[in-house]
Amino acid sequence: MSIDITMPKLSDTMEEGKILRWLKHPGDKVTHGEPLAEVETDKADMVMEAFDDGVMQEILLAEGESAPVGAPIARLAAPGEEIKPAAPPSPGALAELAPAAEQPESAPVQAAQPPRAASRPVAVRKRSLKEAEEPEASNGAAPPAEAAKPSHPEPGGDGPEPKAMPRPEPEREPAGATRDTAAMRPASVPPRTTAPAHEHGDQAKIKASPLARRAAEEAGVDLAQVQGTGPEGRITKRDIDNFLRQQQLFRQRRLVTPREGLPGTWEELSKMRRTIAQRMATSKREIPHFYVTMEIDMEEAVRLKKSLEATELFDEAITYNDIVIKACTLALGRYPRMNASFENDGIRIHPSINIGMAVAVEDGLIVPVIKECQQLTLPEIARAAHRLVAKAAQGGFTADELSGATFSISNMGMLGIEHFSAVIVPPQAAILAVSAIKERPVVRNGQVAVGTTMMLTVSCDHRIVDGVVAGRFLQEMKRFLENPASLLV
Repeated sequence: MSIDITMPKLSDTMEEGKILRWLKHPGDKVTHGEPLAEVETDKADMVMEAFDDGVMQEILLAEGESAPVGAPIARLAAPGEEIKPAAPPSPGALAELAPAAEQPESAPVQAAQPPRAASRPVAVRKRSLKEAEEPEASNGAAPPAEAAKPSHPEPGGDGPEPKAMPRPEPEREPAGATRDTAAMRPASVPPRTTAPAHEHGDQAKIKASPLARRAAEEAGVDLAQVQGTGPEGRITKRDIDNFLRQQQLFRQRRLVTPREGLPGTWEELSKMRRTIAQRMATSKREIPHFYVTMEIDMEEAVRLKKSLEATELFDEAITYNDIVIKACTLALGRYPRMNASFENDGIRIHPSINIGMAVAVEDGLIVPVIKECQQLTLPEIARAAHRLVAKAAQGGFTADELSGATFSISNMGMLGIEHFSAVIVPPQAAILAVSAIKERPVVRNGQVAVGTTMMLTVSCDHRIVDGVVAGRFLQEMKRFLENPASLLV
């Protein structure tokens, strides 16, 4: 008996989804949790994962086509049921299934790829047309034929590895092979395409700690691109973290500049931008915002950060954003009304502190969430934040990581922004805007001096929070940030 695979609801506001790419073909075996298709939603591009075992029988929705939530998009044969693998449809059938306007001219439509059975979502970064045409050369790696050539041949050898070498080449798929191997990779880890010659050659020669190598492998980072700061240029785990943060910072700075078209042109909003527009308009229209700003002396926090970097007490480098999150967690614990939501004409004060971090992506913003912050130490918060930043750069969010925030933080300090206010994410009670740490004139003991300060602005829902509560919350944050040793307890 066949099972209908329907378009799943991958976010709370999703009404329909578009199939970007099928990852399985009719006739392919499917196991629970295996990625089946990439789907464009209103929040991000997600990977559908199977909830059932079986064999993909038929695809009902072609790549590039959309369907409402709950609509059948494919069929899965029950385990043990014998079916013949469906032959790829003819060019004429493909033309009927998917409009030509939605298909790249140079990339064949893969309407025969199977969808995932009912799915668990995982966000993925959008693929360019070039990447779509060269699926095995993603994440900046060279295509297989090119990657197989070592950039620095080993002494005594001027050609590729002899065929008699016992080690297989797991990452290179032979011509004509199915795409099951690529589909079986975990959706949250970018596929590695490093050629064997490099793995035992250049990569092995690079000095790096075992922890750094493992972190680089998980994040899909080429060690040759990382500058080591350890003894004799050795790459440490901290160097990998810094490299990932720099990548994310570059993307954020690049994305701040709008992609402008020619004057007089019109651009259709993507699903993500439509959702952002609707939610922010609803937020400003229905939530009575008010704003409170306070200047924070950050000299002790700067001194603490530099001290932690010099002593290398923790595996993860502590950033100012991590310090702000920890201070915010402690302040929310003392003023729980700030950690609340407006629901059904009432106020729900949440038992857990789940802080969302606004992160810029290609077509807008996403807010990955650090859960149960009240139970985490500063190093644990740093570890969780760095993992989410790496996912924002490489792709691979789960639905759980993008939902459940009870309070949000938007940090534009890395862009040098001196002051701004953020729009509340419904139904949360507040959002904190973090600006740049800068040297400014301050008055100390009646004398003007140079100080290092930062502006914090909290936007509050006046239905939940009064001005005095918001002011006391910022006073508490000021106490923690100006006495940062308390953040290490």
